[in-house]
Amino acid sequence: MTDTIKADDCITITLQGCNDQLSNILNAEVILIRSPIYRGLDDIVRIEIEEIVRNSAGNKKRGLRKKLAVLLETTGGSVEVVERISNVFRKYFKEVIYIVPGYVYSAGTVLVLSGDDIYMDYYSVLGPIDPQIEDDNGKFVPGMGYLYMYEDLIKKSANDDITNAELLFLAKRFDPATMFIIEQAKNHSEDLIKEWLPKYKFKNWKVTETKKKNVTPSYKKQRAAKIAKILSDASKWHSHGRGITMRELIGKEIKLKIKDFGEDADLNRMIRQYYDLFIDYGSKIGAEYAVHTKYRLRRIQ
Repeated sequence: MTDTIKADDCITITLQGCNDQLSNILNAEVILIRSPIYRGLDDIVRIEIEEIVRNSAGNKKRGLRKKLAVLLETTGGSVEVVERISNVFRKYFKEVIYIVPGYVYSAGTVLVLSGDDIYMDYYSVLGPIDPQIEDDNGKFVPGMGYLYMYEDLIKKSANDDITNAELLFLAKRFDPATMFIIEQAKNHSEDLIKEWLPKYKFKNWKVTETKKKNVTPSYKKQRAAKIAKILSDASKWHSHGRGITMRELIGKEIKLKIKDFGEDADLNRMIRQYYDLFIDYGSKIGAEYAVHTKYRLRRIQ
């Protein structure tokens, strides 16, 4: 009597195969993360990365690759959790690259900017840096819009151009403690970008592209600070969910170097197969959020 082959087993094997093929193309360990970046995700990521390290250490033929490729999709969340996740990756891997098949917003953008390389295509988007706060109903809402509205009302008040309704709204809805938390999250995000871009993304940047001037550590910090400021400008991007395309990121204002995985047919095919199957399977089994490695799929919700 033969054992029955289950559909879930076939999909699990196929997902593992996709992970392994992408790993071979990139010569990197691969982890796929689809989740908001809230407390608890850092613990899950740590467990899965340590599992990769532990199993690879026991594989004498292969061993642990020095590079990690992170396929990421997230609506954002906590910058403190972002920092902890990045610390986990850097504990075990010399090089970390980020692949964005769909979207990465807010705190997720900060995490992507911690990478040595960023892979996107014409469809991929990053979001503005916009720390999220918990409202009275326990829902997380964009903090930069909150700050922008506050500053606008304060300006109106200073110019005696504020209505009684707006003045009442200002008094009731804007809590100084909340304002402080948002400001600190914004500053923390910008500080991480100013630290990580020069250290990782700009590490091999020696001369400017147009004028061929030597790139000093000070210049790298200035560029990182400018990028952080642009990406956290709520008035420029208007919306937490505003997608910033690869074309905009590599354009004259931001001038980030992005690798277009769509230009490599084999890489594009493997990323799309892996990502699409992961999304489709997750929706079928009720795992909207999950982490996948070559060893397992771990549900988050």
